[in-house]
Amino acid sequence: MRLIAIFLAALFLAGAASAQAPPGYEKIYDEPTTVNLAGRPVIADIAFHADRAATRRGDLKLALVTDVTEFVTQTEDDLKNWIAARRNTCGERWKSGPPRIGFPESAIRFGIYLEIEYWSCGLRGQGAPTRLAQETGSVDVTLIPYIENGKLQARLGVFDLSEQTGLSKYLPLEFVVRRALEQELAKLNDNPKFYRAPQPLAGEGFVYEDISAAQTKDGRIVITALYRANGDGSTFDRIVRKLRADGVTQ
Repeated sequence: MRLIAIFLAALFLAGAASAQAPPGYEKIYDEPTTVNLAGRPVIADIAFHADRAATRRGDLKLALVTDVTEFVTQTEDDLKNWIAARRNTCGERWKSGPPRIGFPESAIRFGIYLEIEYWSCGLRGQGAPTRLAQETGSVDVTLIPYIENGKLQARLGVFDLSEQTGLSKYLPLEFVVRRALEQELAKLNDNPKFYRAPQPLAGEGFVYEDISAAQTKDGRIVITALYRANGDGSTFDRIVRKLRADGVTQ
């Protein structure tokens, strides 16, 4: 699902660099930067922080702390567009209400009202389309990002249905939606553009170490991503030069 790839990548790259870094980290970069997320180039305020004490031991540790609040509206539009595109003359046709996106306990929560119809075109798909079934319901899904062997991954957490109507043997709503999400997450987790650290970090050997999300008292959504590699302090100098020259690419 392109929208999830864009959304999860943007969680760790876009926004304003106004949040606090982890204790012991020193800011090494804080400038408006070209950021290319899944083919969407934007200018964003990006800040990187380094653990200088770890650097003296040959361990390179970087933190990227970002405010992604403004990106949520764009992601809601992506979600609506992804659902609107799932309309087949013969087969499934999806429609939705306004989506809701939140960030509970370092997860990503999508809430949306769905209508899914199943249409048949007869034997070998040669007949006129006929609606066989319709199901509706409110879907509440939690996606949980995590790190595995230095790679960013995502898994399906809570999956709830409510206000469900129109149960049928053709189209069990939970099965259809869960299957679509799990298929897209499997493709996402196998995609190096998602699971690897962004450039220029990946080119310097950095991998993910940790990731978390939090919502502030005033409703801002803040993401912290930690990266690690081996090397010396000159690596940070190269990263800063590359950020200024080429920006960030996911």
